[in-house]
Amino acid sequence: MSLLDELVGDCASRTWILAHLDYPHKDWCLFWPFALNQGGYANVGGKGLLVSRIMCEHRNGPAPADKPDAAHECGNGHEGCVNPWHLVWKSRGDNLRDIPKHGRRPKRYKVTPQQVDEIRALKGRMRPRDIAEIYGITDNNVHQILKGKIWKQERSDLRIFTEEEVRLIRTTSWQEKSAKQFAKELGASEYQVYRVRQGLSYKWIDCPSLPYEKQKSKAQLAAEALALTRQMLGSQE
Repeated sequence: MSLLDELVGDCASRTWILAHLDYPHKDWCLFWPFALNQGGYANVGGKGLLVSRIMCEHRNGPAPADKPDAAHECGNGHEGCVNPWHLVWKSRGDNLRDIPKHGRRPKRYKVTPQQVDEIRALKGRMRPRDIAEIYGITDNNVHQILKGKIWKQERSDLRIFTEEEVRLIRTTSWQEKSAKQFAKELGASEYQVYRVRQGLSYKWIDCPSLPYEKQKSKAQLAAEALALTRQMLGSQE
């Protein structure tokens, strides 16, 4: 049984597919006019069958065992292209290696515990698709993290900052308040404070950080205090 045979009934999507199986234009993308999945690919039916697989099978025959992916030579599969002339069967590895060639960033599928906390802090404040783009993972990864299906711990020992706290950390100089003081005051680690200050975390908060400044050592601070004291005493003479 072919993939097309899995679609039953006289639905509009099946009718459209039948009308475009022998699409004549090789140079132009053929975009799916119906709903796309979260990754931007055309799917149909209750099981989420990819239309590109139907088109690729019609054009190239059934998928070989070692080449299960319907790969888009145009690089526009994530935009909904289903042109059968643009599709070939490839191995998963070859398909993934094509991503940079099409000017797209490959998904990483891995996040750190700190990033997991940040993703959960974004729940209800940003679309999962936008979160996925920020962290280089899939929409499905984001949904699984938010639902606790992966990284199942209820919370880590990392502090979740509010927008006001992030803005305060980024706009306060180390001379005014050190990372250690921030950490103690906010119940966080110094490492977390450094990441927030340098814009390595909470990137979605539009608040520019102060230029990088290395915290002064106790000896440096003592020397500055001594110099200031001498200057004050000299002005009194």
